[in-house]
Amino acid sequence: FGSAVATDLRSVVGWTVDNDRNYDYGAIILPEDARYGDQLGWFGYTPRPDDYFSGITLNLSGYPGDGGKTQIEGTQWFHARGIREVFERQISYEIDTFGGQSGGPVFETTSDGSRYGLAIHTWGTSVSNGATRITQDVFDNIIQWAGEAS
Repeated sequence: FGSAVATDLRSVVGWTVDNDRNYDYGAIILPEDARYGDQLGWFGYTPRPDDYFSGITLNLSGYPGDGGKTQIEGTQWFHARGIREVFERQISYEIDTFGGQSGGPVFETTSDGSRYGLAIHTWGTSVSNGATRITQDVFDNIIQWAGEAS
């Protein structure tokens, strides 16, 4: 699909000013001639209540900087596991990640095969990894940002 140059970026004050992990998310608005979702399709995204996360399998997709198991840079990897902890604005999980995967979708696949982003991968440690949840205010910001795309 080549590449695109984007100069239209979005984020929130909680992250850009306060550096608060609870608000670590943003968007890159692609130029109109590089809207790859028009060709490939789009993920859904939705806020879910705390109790929804109990017992579901999360999926994470991204491009780990170490190239994953093959160690070939630029390869996309998928991993899936359950939730470790649910917080008001974060979730943690034991899905294997590596630097470079931040910003990737943390999603569920529903029984009808639909995929819905529930969080945005943002951090990792040696014992767990985590994401900023798509809460109602995050959802509303994404909707607003998408509407601002020209």
